[in-house]
Amino acid sequence: MVLHHRKPKMSSEQPVKKKLRRTDDTESTDEPDYIHSLTENGMSALHLSMPPNINEADLNTLNEHLHGVLDCNTKPYILNLSDTQPLVSSFNSNHDRDEWTDLEVFQNGLIEQCLCGVPENLLRKPFAVPLTEWPTGKLLQLLSNLQLLFDVYLKQNNNGHICSRIVAICVALVNNEYNLIQQLLSLTDTRNCYVNYLLSRVISSFLIIAKTDINHDWLEMITNYLSLDYVDYDKMNFGLEVIRRVVEWKDVEIHVLEEPRSQDAGSGATTSAEFTTVNCTSVQYHDSESFDTSPIKGLVIRSLESKWFQLINRVQGLIENNRTVHSQTCILAFLSLWESIISVKANLSVIDTKPFYAHLESFASLFLSSVPLPPIIWKQLLSLFNEVLCYGSTLALQDMLPDDTCKLAYVIVRYVKDARVLERLPYRCNEGYRVHGFIGTIPHSQASQLQVDKTLLQKMVLLVLKSVAVTVKETRTDSSDSSVGSDDYDYYQDMQLIERSIRDVLKKVDVFVKASLDFHPETQFAKLLIHLFSDQDDYMIESMVCTLDITVGISYRNAVFPDLVNMLNPVYAFVEFLKVVSHDSDVLLDYLVSNETCFLLYLLRFLKYIRRNWSKFVSSCESAGTGELGNTMTVLIRLNMQINRLVSKDLFPYNISPVLRLLEVCENLYESNDSS
Repeated sequence: MVLHHRKPKMSSEQPVKKKLRRTDDTESTDEPDYIHSLTENGMSALHLSMPPNINEADLNTLNEHLHGVLDCNTKPYILNLSDTQPLVSSFNSNHDRDEWTDLEVFQNGLIEQCLCGVPENLLRKPFAVPLTEWPTGKLLQLLSNLQLLFDVYLKQNNNGHICSRIVAICVALVNNEYNLIQQLLSLTDTRNCYVNYLLSRVISSFLIIAKTDINHDWLEMITNYLSLDYVDYDKMNFGLEVIRRVVEWKDVEIHVLEEPRSQDAGSGATTSAEFTTVNCTSVQYHDSESFDTSPIKGLVIRSLESKWFQLINRVQGLIENNRTVHSQTCILAFLSLWESIISVKANLSVIDTKPFYAHLESFASLFLSSVPLPPIIWKQLLSLFNEVLCYGSTLALQDMLPDDTCKLAYVIVRYVKDARVLERLPYRCNEGYRVHGFIGTIPHSQASQLQVDKTLLQKMVLLVLKSVAVTVKETRTDSSDSSVGSDDYDYYQDMQLIERSIRDVLKKVDVFVKASLDFHPETQFAKLLIHLFSDQDDYMIESMVCTLDITVGISYRNAVFPDLVNMLNPVYAFVEFLKVVSHDSDVLLDYLVSNETCFLLYLLRFLKYIRRNWSKFVSSCESAGTGELGNTMTVLIRLNMQINRLVSKDLFPYNISPVLRLLEVCENLYESNDSS
């Protein structure tokens, strides 16, 4: 079997010198030859470096051991498979049991997070036979082992130490000494959905480990699957899944059971995650850039950018003919990838993501397509657009909004107002069925009961609220432009038209939601939204931010539509919100500490609003119900006391002083109101 080496542009040829230090295990003098792949070049391929307290004796010992068997400075390390395992062209029944046993031994070693006790020839054996000749069962086992290998490597990498055998295998794979990546990519021709699923996980994990030390031809091959002359659903879905997993990659998090624990006095601090495997030669290192996945993410995104326009056209064609499960699977994979690229959670640079905002309007027009879209595609499109209009986490904090984002918001507002897009929403299921998110649709005995997909309804309403909030924010930015004079009659006429459009849109949403769910026709709109999103904390709080900003934006402009301000009254929303959380200040404190919602932004802006509009706050609370003013202020006063208690003990995770000052101001206003 001929083994291919990496091309000269790989990091193994870069003059980076990082040396490995052996542990203090003096008894392991008969270390297997497999450790020889831990050369200086191999260490640099995985971004490893040595700790500052390494001593010269350890380095000399290691160098004598490595160079005594193989001269790593004069030629790259190659495993000679023919010495230990003859090349076979196919499996036969006589060796099936042995092959299964070998794979199980490999897996068991990975489960123990150490491969030092696994024989060297057994580690080499899986790469002796072309993967295309493996039986499906064994191939799935091998792919599972590779995925587990990468998972263990990343976990130990996060802990600051790693089994040297695991490093050796990963170095060999990164250096492509077994021609493994080409073999793995060729497995997409097997047309086996289970193989492709595991394959996408293995390839994406490999890219994360290798970072930029990869052959660019591999990325080209993956992205080419997205732009073939013909539609290959399997390969297209595989390529989309690999790219999505790389883009969504997050740093390995330490499990709660592996967090540092203090032991009795005299034993010192220790952790349950310490490397305690017996007779394991581990590598300790320190590298501040070891976990930086930004380079590989940027590299993958730039490779995708060249295929993006062609991919957009192809997916639009699939959406227009979404009659098969395979086509719908590719559509969903593409929309999910697009959402991941746009998401702020991916931590991609603005420059890298800007090209992917260009075609959003054309996809929004699919809502009006003559070909009905399945609910699952509707839902994914709404998720994509909601991520683009990430109001609570990003747009609400920006002074100047991106043009592409504003254009999408305008399109959504126009579609709701003029194209009756809400009526096209497939939120109802057939008579006699009830929609359940995780198990599809199941029969229901009460055929007359209204059957609604509430999740789809929530996504649509939230998208409209975000679009309106972005539109108001954009018009407010324009109105503050110094080039617009106070007597610019035409400009303010345009602003009144925009406000009238906003009022019409929100009234359509109000009527639509009341007709879809069991709400009383006289239910106030702000209260309605709280109950619509009551089972989704992030949706509920972001909708409260939207309605608050819309109200402030319109009031700032001295709007000519007071009914719109009353419709969105943020005080009603807050009072109803407190009812939903049972007036429990602990819940509000949890929201403030958690980063899963934008409650900090909301509370800060709402407290500023009631400070400026105290009389309106008092009257709104009193009109909301008897005793609501006292109930609301009681929650805020308790929250103030709880935050102060945490701050005094230096336990609050960030500077909460602005919120504390506003809470104290509101409390003083309330006390003065009582005394008067």
